[in-house]
Amino acid sequence: MGNVIAWKNGESGEPYFPASFKIVRKAVLQVTDIKTNRNKYYAIELHSTEEKGKAYFRVYTHYGRTDDLETNPDSGQKECRYFETLPEAEGNYQSIYAQKTSARKGYKEISLASSKIGSQQARGTSSGEVDAKTIEKIEKAQKGEVKKPASLNLPPEIKDLVAYLFSEATSALTSTVAAKITANGIETPLGVLTIGQIEKGEAILTELYQAITGNSGSKRARLEDLSGQFYTLIPHRIGRSRDAVAAAVIDSVAQFGEKQDTLQLMKDMLQVNGAEGNVLYAAQIDEQYKSLNAEISPVEKSMPEYRDLESYVLKSQVKSKNIKIANIFKLRRPHEAMEFAEQIGNQRLLFHGSRIQNWVGLLSRGILLPKVVVNLGVNRTDAGWLGNGIYFGDAACTSAFYTTPGRKHTRFMAIANVALGKMKDFNKITYGITEPPPGYHSCHGVRRTWRTSSQFDDDEYVIYDGKQKRMDYLVEFTA
Repeated sequence: MGNVIAWKNGESGEPYFPASFKIVRKAVLQVTDIKTNRNKYYAIELHSTEEKGKAYFRVYTHYGRTDDLETNPDSGQKECRYFETLPEAEGNYQSIYAQKTSARKGYKEISLASSKIGSQQARGTSSGEVDAKTIEKIEKAQKGEVKKPASLNLPPEIKDLVAYLFSEATSALTSTVAAKITANGIETPLGVLTIGQIEKGEAILTELYQAITGNSGSKRARLEDLSGQFYTLIPHRIGRSRDAVAAAVIDSVAQFGEKQDTLQLMKDMLQVNGAEGNVLYAAQIDEQYKSLNAEISPVEKSMPEYRDLESYVLKSQVKSKNIKIANIFKLRRPHEAMEFAEQIGNQRLLFHGSRIQNWVGLLSRGILLPKVVVNLGVNRTDAGWLGNGIYFGDAACTSAFYTTPGRKHTRFMAIANVALGKMKDFNKITYGITEPPPGYHSCHGVRRTWRTSSQFDDDEYVIYDGKQKRMDYLVEFTA
């Protein structure tokens, strides 16, 4: 970078630069390095302007520790380098960028829908590759063009449900990732994340999974490097001490699964944002309900339908009798209902439980095939004893095992209509299945009894095509 003087922004003797200028180029860089306990950001901008016939050029930088920004958004060092020609300024910009993103420094450029660092003029603008829809949404919010939604006159039970589920989802996200929910979206200390940035994180997780399950001689070093790359892309609260940073290394299948769930939750949160702003931040219940793209209505406790469903849930328990039902809601996801493959036949009402923070996503996009199947093409990493499918049970107590309670101490499971068609029974755990055997539509892990020898503790029903299920009810319960 030669002998170019880096002036601290605002220091005595700093060359004059007009207040009005154009940002020609900019980038936001970030690095988290497990080995050296670095967690730093570096914003770089190229400014150009003209005043009274004279051209002015400078390279503006803003850098510091990322975790400092959580307590002081204006922290960090700000410097300026001044030039007489645009080629000189561009050369300096390129030189700094190349140095910071070199293998030795390890910084990565990140994509932000709205930056929180850099010059005042750069803040609030996008950086990196950002989709047009995200930019349009932010611009509307900044111009005050977000419209108040018309009231849907939702029943109190549905308003409470929606508020509860969104609250749990946002709380789970912001307690893990170094982020908060604002009017613009998921806002990290550096700025508002985009789906594209999250997808970059998913790509690193793919490499992490392969390193975790591999047998490389330098496995630990590889996991430290990849974990640092992951946190570089998706800022997490990992602490500043060496012990805290070392503990953050993603070195097990369980940790991989946790990070995968975190990214899915982030994508779900971004996907449910309404077209007119951020439903997570504004707490407009009607908008949050609309963003789920599902029709939800309470099943009145005085109705026979409620009593029948309650009896079905409670009588299905085989290992424990701890479930107490608080509420039952009727569901209809229009797209799912339209695609449901009812012609396959052998339809059964089965249970599917999940952690409470997942239900905003499950209601808005449905139950997905395991992401590990789609992205990695390997065996499922959790309890997928019959391969890479969507799992259901006929015992509510079994599905309750996969749920977690929220602040109201209640949990949720779905009752889904599942078209099982012709089932292939299995008594032995069989990993790696990606579709039913020829001539079959689903797989069934047969529960072990005193009469039946089996490796399955519970009956497990598995489909490998999302069109074979339709969520019909959501059960709120304690256990």
